[in-house]
This record gives sequence, C-alpha cells and structure tokens, in this order.
Amino acid sequence: MHRSSLPKGQRVFGSRFHYKIKRDNTSNTLQKLKVRLVIQGNRMEEGTDYEQSFAPVPRSTAGRAVIALAAGNGLHLHAMDITQAFIQANWADLPEDIGKVYISPPPGVDEDEGIVYEVLRPLYGHVASARCLHFTLAKWFKERGFVQAGFEESVWTRPAGGKYGSDLIVSTHIDDLLCACSSLDVLQRFKQDFLESFDGTDDGEAKDYLGCEIISDWKAGPGTITIRQQGYIERVLRACGMEDCAPVSTPLTPGIHLSKRDSPDIVDPALQRRYRMILGFTGFLVQMTRPDLAFSYAALSAFLACPGVKHLGEAEHMLQYLRGTSTKGITYSDPGPGKRNVLMGWVDSDFAGDPDTRKSVTGYVCSLNNGPIAWKAKRQSCVTLSSAEAEFVAASICGQEVIYLRSTLRGFGYEQKAATVLYEDNASCIAMSNNPVNPAGSRHIDTRLYFLRDMVREGVLKLAKVDGTKNVADALTKSVPFPVLAKHREYLLGTRTPFQAFFASVGCTGAAATAA
Repeated sequence: MHRSSLPKGQRVFGSRFHYKIKRDNTSNTLQKLKVRLVIQGNRMEEGTDYEQSFAPVPRSTAGRAVIALAAGNGLHLHAMDITQAFIQANWADLPEDIGKVYISPPPGVDEDEGIVYEVLRPLYGHVASARCLHFTLAKWFKERGFVQAGFEESVWTRPAGGKYGSDLIVSTHIDDLLCACSSLDVLQRFKQDFLESFDGTDDGEAKDYLGCEIISDWKAGPGTITIRQQGYIERVLRACGMEDCAPVSTPLTPGIHLSKRDSPDIVDPALQRRYRMILGFTGFLVQMTRPDLAFSYAALSAFLACPGVKHLGEAEHMLQYLRGTSTKGITYSDPGPGKRNVLMGWVDSDFAGDPDTRKSVTGYVCSLNNGPIAWKAKRQSCVTLSSAEAEFVAASICGQEVIYLRSTLRGFGYEQKAATVLYEDNASCIAMSNNPVNPAGSRHIDTRLYFLRDMVREGVLKLAKVDGTKNVADALTKSVPFPVLAKHREYLLGTRTPFQAFFASVGCTGAAATAA
C-alpha cells in the first residue's frame, strides 16, 4: 500500500530487524542465532495508538508453587515454548479496538519509496502485542475447560475428567509454558493439542524456566527438584569483573548497619553506575531462587540514589558471597503423608533496625513441600513503638501473602483445609492476635490489628511460638554472622530435609504442631 492512500491522520511506524544470540542458561554455550522483524513502538501514544498495554504474567511465587507441588506429589513437570509467539496472536482477541497498524519497510529492504505494510498480526515491539497474546491464549484455554488459578490470570488449571482425563496445571509466561500433571499420557495429549494450535516446541522434562535451571534429582529422594541460577551468577560475576574474587561466607559484613551518613554530598557517576548494575543483577536472583540474599539486597537498595564507597564495598561483598555459593538454590521434596502440600510460614522483625528512620524491618518466608515459595525482607512503612508492635506489623504483612498463596493453591486444587501456621518468636504479638489484650499498647495499631485478628478468627492464620534463635525469618531482618546464617540457610533453601523436621527442635506442641 502506498502512504498517500492512507486515511488522513493514520500513523506509520518504523521497523527494523532485531538480532539476538541465545545461550544456554547453564553452560553459556551458543544455542541459536535469532532474527525477527520488530515494530518501533517507542513512538506509540496511549489513547491514540493503543488503549491498554498490560499483559498479566505469573508471579515468581506461583511458578515456584507449581514446582513445589510437582516435587511433593510426583507430578510430571514439562516445558514448552511458543515460536515467534506474538505473531501467533490475533488482534481480534483484544477486548479493545486499536484500529489498523502500518509500518514502513525495514532498513535494507529494496522497496519503492512511499510503500507501507499493514501489520495483520502483532509484532514484537508493539506495545499491545503481549496483551494480545494473553487474550489469544486465554480464549484457547477457556474453550478447553481450563480455569484461572486464584489471583493468577495466566496460570491455568484443568480439573480431573473431561477431555484430558486428569488434573493439569499450566503456567504461561508470555511464550514460556510450564506444565505439571500426574499422568504422563494426559500431559502428552495436552501438549499435542496445544502444538496443533500454536507453532512451538516441546522441550520435554523441564530443564530451565525463566532463567532458572531445574534439576530433578530422583536419586536424592522421591520427587526432589532443585531450582538454581548457577549460569546466571557466573555471567553476573564476569560482567562485574568479579569472577576471580575471593569468596566470603555472608552476604553483608556481619552486624553492619548501613546509613545515609555514609553517602557523599555529590555522587560519583561511575560509582553509582556500578552500584546500580550490581543491584540490578542481584535483584533477579532475590526474586527467583535466593532468599538468603533478600535482606542484603533490601538494605543496599535504600541507597540507589546516593551510594557511597562503603555501600559499594558491601555490594561487592555480596558478589563475593555469590562467588562461593553459585551452586546453591532451592530444593523441594516430598515431606511425607500429613505434611505434604501444607503451607506454613515464619515471620520476624528487627525493631527500629533502620538507623536513619528508626523504622523496623520485616522478614518472612512461606514454605511448601520442604522449600520456600515466598519471602520478603523490607523496611516497614511506619515507625513502631515496641518490638511487639513491630512483630505485629510484620505478621500482618506476611498474612497478606498467605491469603494470596492460599487462594492460588486452592485454584491449583490443593486447598488448605486448616489454618496456615505462622511461627513467631514474640509472645505479646501472638497474644494480641488471639485476644484483645494490652489495649493501651495496641489501640493505635488500628487496621493491622483488626486485619490480623480477623484472619485468626476466621481460621485463615494461626500464630505459634518459636524460639527466637531458631526462627528461620531471622536471617531476613538483619546481617547475621555466619554460624547463624548457615543454620537458617539450610531451611531457607530447603537443603535440610525434611523441612518440617524443624518443628521437633523448636518444641512446637499442641494445636500448632497438629495444624502443621
């Protein structure tokens, strides 16, 4: 079509060829060379060229939950990949109308001047392409009886019976699919059906997913699955020039408290670039497979705007820690009858741990089938007046995560029948969650107080006492010395099996132990 024949006001976007080298996540060896035609969507304007750009993808927590369920229940875990995913979507599947899209020929194409192309399928680079693919996939899954799992709009489950005959869980992250099923035959029928509708590849047993290496070690025990990022860590160390650094035993210097007083009046641009690069790299690790880095990453992230020499030194200290722990990851396994698929959590706080704001630090970890699926280390948004209040705020934050996890697991078909036990080392916090005690010291907590109490009364949560020295979440609230870190890291990474054996050592008895 010639540009002169377009309707008045019709926009035409540039295009180009995009080249990519794809490497193996583990060995970093060359896998393939890729080239695709892309639209230069950086000039698109919301409301004119598209209505919405949001495309839901699963939280990393949901992906870990699928892997944990596969390990605990002996499910077959397979992966698929959609080839050139966006161009297999259909503009008509979008709930909003974005009109026609035109591009000019890419550089190097011998075409008459003034010729433009109409884009009949979403191209990479268009702001709404990922959104369009989501709705195309959603239409396909719904036609086959799949339903969305909990709050996750891109994780699909198929109950037993129907076309496939068995339960299925499928997590779709743009063009990457992670599938779990108890029957290999059913899983093969599903994959065949999917690949008849979409051009893609059947990668068989899942070996990697979203940059994580998946290792199924059946010799280590029935259903043992480990996820790690060894190849990614090695690439990070090379990019930062730290591949030959001396390893250290802790992510941060034990007992250190970073402060704004260590920030310079004028930031060194080169130092700041390096600091931000290190944290950008390590943030992905914390998000996916390394809860033992959660506190160090959160503490260092507070100084992204104005890092000093001391802050950079601690960031490089974190890389030294990675140098010695690059093979570590999260391990999931079958905890045995009565404990299988039971969600539980640990929560802790460091009262007034931030020296600049005197705000406390929240740390929590939620586990399933011997390994963590959710964790957080974060400075609290309010100043608390006592350690009990700080613990209460931390427990309420963890409670919000538990609500999400219980909903997601229910969508997967693994509903939590009993209350989820949160292990807490502060007796006052536990008392306030169960009874209206100490009104003078807790009346100002307001909404968090009522939220946590309601969750306890409704049977969603149950707080149980654990010894402070054995609280797994302790390593997520402060920089602890190596002996403490090593003890907690066994549980944070699921390397001490079974995870629930921890209860025998902390003296949890009665209803709490029964619920767990």
